[in-house]
Amino acid sequence: MALVKRSGHAKLKAALVLRDALLAELGLMQLAAMQQLRNVEENIGAEPGLAEGKYLDALLSVCKGSSDHLITLDGNVRAACLKAGLSPRYAQYLALVLFAHWVTAQQDDPAAFLIRLNEYLTQHQPKDADFVIQPFSEADLQLAAFWMATAAGKTHVLHACLALLEKLRPWNSILIITPSESLTRQHAEKLRALAAWDVFAYPMDGDASALGRLPPDTVIVLDINKLAVEKKGDGLTVPTHVFKDGCNLVFVDEGHKGLKTEDSTWKALQADLAGIDATETAHRGLLIEFSATFGQVAEGEHAFGRYAKAVIFDYAYDRFHQDRYGKDFWHLRLQGKEDTSAILQQQTLTAALLAFWHQRITFASSEAREAVSYAGLQVAAPLWVLLGLSVIGGSSAKKDVEQTSDVVDVLRFLHITLTRPNELRNSLDQLLGTAGILLDILPGEVRAIASALPREALVKRVLTDVFGWHAGDKAVFRIIRSASGELGLGLLRGDSCHYFGVVNVGDASGLKKKMEENGLAVEEDAMSSSLFAALDAAGSKVNVLIGSRRFAEGWDNYRASSLTLLRLGQGEGSLIIQMFGRVVRFAGVKGDGKRMESPPKAIVPLQTAYIYGLKSGYLDTFLQGLSDNGVSKLTRTMGKIKPLDPFPPLLQTVIAETPQARDFSVSAMGGGWLKAANPIRISLAASVASSQLKAGDVSHLKDEVGSDLTEDFKKRLALIDVDALYRHLVDFRRQQAHWWNFRFDRAGIAAALHSDRYVIFGLPGVLAIARKDDIDRINRMAGTIVRRLFESAYRKQESRHCRYQRKAAAPLNLEYDYYKEIAHGE
Repeated sequence: MALVKRSGHAKLKAALVLRDALLAELGLMQLAAMQQLRNVEENIGAEPGLAEGKYLDALLSVCKGSSDHLITLDGNVRAACLKAGLSPRYAQYLALVLFAHWVTAQQDDPAAFLIRLNEYLTQHQPKDADFVIQPFSEADLQLAAFWMATAAGKTHVLHACLALLEKLRPWNSILIITPSESLTRQHAEKLRALAAWDVFAYPMDGDASALGRLPPDTVIVLDINKLAVEKKGDGLTVPTHVFKDGCNLVFVDEGHKGLKTEDSTWKALQADLAGIDATETAHRGLLIEFSATFGQVAEGEHAFGRYAKAVIFDYAYDRFHQDRYGKDFWHLRLQGKEDTSAILQQQTLTAALLAFWHQRITFASSEAREAVSYAGLQVAAPLWVLLGLSVIGGSSAKKDVEQTSDVVDVLRFLHITLTRPNELRNSLDQLLGTAGILLDILPGEVRAIASALPREALVKRVLTDVFGWHAGDKAVFRIIRSASGELGLGLLRGDSCHYFGVVNVGDASGLKKKMEENGLAVEEDAMSSSLFAALDAAGSKVNVLIGSRRFAEGWDNYRASSLTLLRLGQGEGSLIIQMFGRVVRFAGVKGDGKRMESPPKAIVPLQTAYIYGLKSGYLDTFLQGLSDNGVSKLTRTMGKIKPLDPFPPLLQTVIAETPQARDFSVSAMGGGWLKAANPIRISLAASVASSQLKAGDVSHLKDEVGSDLTEDFKKRLALIDVDALYRHLVDFRRQQAHWWNFRFDRAGIAAALHSDRYVIFGLPGVLAIARKDDIDRINRMAGTIVRRLFESAYRKQESRHCRYQRKAAAPLNLEYDYYKEIAHGE
């Protein structure tokens, strides 16, 4: 029996029959081929690996098929990479070799290729899959997919595929479909920089009427939102009949999108444009998809079969990380009850701020600069990113309200931090353990350096190093008029405004309204240009970026180093991986994208991503996916525990019969009744779940944090509305089945609250009294305490009147596996 259910990522990976069939036809074993190619890249680099034929030599050394055919494919790939300006990493090279074989096999004899694929599928149908892969059809030969991690170079591979395919046949249209206008611009700019193709980016380069007049070899780039079956109104929508009845080559970036239903509109549009399974063979084109997250969406959207027969090559995050691409990461999530949410939010944001500050001061230190220079490492200035699903104008009204509330809370936190530094000091006291509580929610290296500084000095340094704060500065929020959806976060010093952050959302005016409703003033700036667009500019002072899924896709930036996630759910698998990919991007040594294997201590924070989850359990699924694919400890089945057989006939069990309510009564009158109640513990603490990924191993830690708040609570008993509490408890008794034999009075309630029969364990700020909601929280807490003590007293009396009987025990026909976690190499 399996210890855990396999993730969609793991299941799809085990069922990639097209990839395996292509490898088999070339006489290659995947792991051996990848190892040989990896050795070439690590020893001499990607550029000479391709140019000097060392990649080809590596494949020939493990090839059991035709060397002539492999040499031909290598020539095709070299020519395509030259036109695309690509010096491929080893995984990109292997992906392009397999794709080149897929192309030539169809060009030579598509019918024979189809027969070979189905013969392979018959012999290699996944035996442990939860689905059956249907035979390949002619339509399946029109679809290919590349499953590659964010930052693994999907865009470069796409351009090389374009070079491989452009002369395959006379195309009526060549289309690159993106998920957004920003990604449309990015693709167009990169293609134009190559100067190898004519490019038309819609709608930036002209209106829809121009599309019909373009030469057929022009690469048209547009986002999926601009396409529709029929044009609606006077907007920018392009009807698909503009490209219909041709033979079109269609590339789709972020190809996982549009899988919400089997007959999704987006997927149907893409298939229609590519002529998938068109009646006339002359109209059948090709559809090539790219995504980092096919594994996350395939299971939920019933797309296993589609991608099992379409993925040419997979280089998902598990392999990407094992090859030392991208940063390591340290992750922590706090989860608490509703009454602790405000405190958890403050502690999470303070911890994330301190972790980011640590990266900032490391980046600025002479020791780190010297180590970075010596190693040839390229490290961008750290950026703190706070992300949510959507902010204003989302598809769900409920999510819209939640996301807006979260972002406003973050902005209020920043405003208080900058205008009332003593608040930051108090939060740091709690975080670092000098206020009677030790919240171990910081990486060890961050806690060590922060604890070594006097508190006043620490506060000043955090404010100065992160925000550029000077004493006397005034925190301001300003709508940037020249940039759609931007809110600048700044400090006013005299007449000049210094911006330290930017909120990038769908509707900045809607956010402004919500902020003003929460007491945060918002001004307008008609002079400044886009802060978001200048994040990569040399000397940018913007260190904080707050926003939504707008920059989850296609955001080409190496600065993101700390990530705080605002309300991400368990079902947002693809978005989780995309957002995660933003912060683990790393330039590496001379731009190779790799972190150092054994970095000097001064460099460690610069190649580690600090990730904090706020109101989110988002990362559990992703970590399970890593575990499924080797980036973690292994789980070994150690043996079986079997029931006794034959089962001893004399073995008996004791069962209790609950007494009738008429057989006893319970009184909570006055103060004497409390002796009959067992002590209770009320937990308003936070659960802490942290994960760390280093050296290919995921380590986990779970704990609970808080301190004894009982006496502090009793000091606030005067705030309790006794009459309202009494009515609440009367209703509570009415809701309990058979509690008509239970009596209590106001004196009994008061005795309970003043007694020593309860302990409250939680975060200190839970008892803060700053507004009416805080008083309501104290009253709810009082209700919980008295209810629990009532229940304790009632159950104790009930148990005294129980009757017990002996009964022969029945055997259990079960077997149990037991397991042991072991480290790699044991």
